[in-house]
Amino acid sequence: MENPSSEVAQAASSMSKSDVKKFASTKHKKLPEKKVSAEETKYDRYDREKKKHSAADKRMKFGKFYSKAKEAKDRLRPGEVKKWDPEKKRYVSNKE
Repeated sequence: MENPSSEVAQAASSMSKSDVKKFASTKHKKLPEKKVSAEETKYDRYDREKKKHSAADKRMKFGKFYSKAKEAKDRLRPGEVKKWDPEKKRYVSNKE
């Protein structure tokens, strides 16, 4: 090296060849990686809050009977028959 700092020169002179080889052969496989802190943007915060409140919004819409309201939506009405429509690729009711 050209012009090493005084600290580097002192450390190099105090180490033997075997110490240098031992130091250079340090395995990096299981060492922890440096954690990079990422700042949260206002868009990230908005997305996180939107996900957090979407479940609460569903509960507020139907109250504690959300699952029953969901079942009622799929339930057949009197005289209704659903058939598979290959063109639309979904079940189609005769009352639509």
